[in-house]
Amino acid sequence: MRTILLSTLLALCASNAVAAEVRCPASLTVQAQPEAPGGWSPYPAKDSHAFAGVSLVEGDRAKEMAAPAPAPATQAPDRSLRRGRSETQQWDFIGPRRDKVFLICRYTGTQATIALDLPREVRRCQFTFEIDARGAMVDSPRSPPQFLCR
Repeated sequence: MRTILLSTLLALCASNAVAAEVRCPASLTVQAQPEAPGGWSPYPAKDSHAFAGVSLVEGDRAKEMAAPAPAPATQAPDRSLRRGRSETQQWDFIGPRRDKVFLICRYTGTQATIALDLPREVRRCQFTFEIDARGAMVDSPRSPPQFLCR
């Protein structure tokens, strides 16, 4: 009986740990609807765009994303570590959060984004990407950027 109870508790803990893991999708499909000038016929298309970067924002996602003013103010990473041609930025959420935090995933070649409220269980987010000799993010990296929250 104890073995069954222990196994059940371990399974519940493992499922909660997996549930709090957040990643941006590797690509985003965008439906393009051209605005054709008079006499021209528009033909929509679907384009796929590779993951490019993230922004973490504190506040109400629906309200911040609907604002007509400039893009919402993003949170700066708590730390940044460079190793060769790679940089890892890290955001730490220690203790209970008073405000909501949401994630914006950005993609190459489009202004379209997707956003998600971070679960309150998330304690750390890391974004790793390729940089050039000056420390700037590479536009066409050899390997795609990686992002994970836990």
